[in-house]
Amino acid sequence: MKFMEFKHKDIYVKTHTSIIVTREVNEKDRKQQNELVYANVIDIDSRVQAMFAQFHHSRKKSDVFFRISHAPRIGEKDYDKNSLYVYPSGKYKHMSLREDDTFVTGLVVSEKVLERQKDGYIIFAWDGNIHEKLFWTIDSYYETPLLEEWTPYLYEQLIKSKGLVPLNVHDFSNDNPELVVYELLVEEDVLDGCISFGLQTGALILTEDEQVQEVV
Repeated sequence: MKFMEFKHKDIYVKTHTSIIVTREVNEKDRKQQNELVYANVIDIDSRVQAMFAQFHHSRKKSDVFFRISHAPRIGEKDYDKNSLYVYPSGKYKHMSLREDDTFVTGLVVSEKVLERQKDGYIIFAWDGNIHEKLFWTIDSYYETPLLEEWTPYLYEQLIKSKGLVPLNVHDFSNDNPELVVYELLVEEDVLDGCISFGLQTGALILTEDEQVQEVV
């Protein structure tokens, strides 16, 4: 478990967090930043709600960041004192669920996870089966025709071209060891090109039945 802290002028909020997902961004004349995609926060309700509020205030992007640090147990002295700084980007949604009389679990999720955006879509595969989730994503949100058995080929092509980029999963409680998260960064024209190239080279094959269905 880690602490997730927010400081801005006279505002200070701290909650526990068990898992966050970030994407690395390199900007001109600035150090690499870790943009926050997803966070699970756990604490008393007032602290969780206060943390939610920080994602809705309009401040300068450079002024806003969250510090992730070790949450020491009572009496613990020899622990990692390094910190990870993460930055919000874009719009977020949140929801909370009461665990018991004391604690509330809150989820903070980028809108890129919830629906397709102009600059991409973020795919969560909690069971590690990214091929299945990639197929479902393209079938649900894109116009590119895709057979399920073609997904491994498309996955490999997108990874090579960096059209599909792995994001960083920080599982502080080790409760989700299989989770992988990717960001799909291409539009239909690129996806269509990958499929067409695969068919032309023989890497992908249409069976006779599938060809008849396409004609019909």
